[in-house]
Amino acid sequence: MYIKKDNIVIKAIRGHINKCEPLTPSKHLVTRWHNILNEEVFNNAIHPFKTIEIKRKQDCHADYTGRCKNGYLYGELSINQFFMNKGYFIYTLAHEMVHQWQWMEIGKVDHGQTFLKWKKRFSKFEMPLGVSI
Repeated sequence: MYIKKDNIVIKAIRGHINKCEPLTPSKHLVTRWHNILNEEVFNNAIHPFKTIEIKRKQDCHADYTGRCKNGYLYGELSINQFFMNKGYFIYTLAHEMVHQWQWMEIGKVDHGQTFLKWKKRFSKFEMPLGVSI
């Protein structure tokens, strides 16, 4: 698969990654980039998060919680209120979207084989994928 170098994800990463341009995300920004990443990276396979919480996080940039209620699977995202730049925000959101995919597809969330299977795909968009950023 070939990804054009003027792809919106690649342009955003290249345009911000080595800069100190603090970013304070909003629910609107999270939703917008969820939609972009979903289309570009995940082929529209990721369901939206049911809830998005933006708050100060310690020891992590974000966390994902998969839930099941009355047979309905959904995910909740809690993301940091501050990022060093837009690139780190995009990496973090994409990482949590992998967890959303895991929960919806296999019913568990971890950093194992099903998580790391996305690493090659992420590299095509110049995004790292690991346990931490």
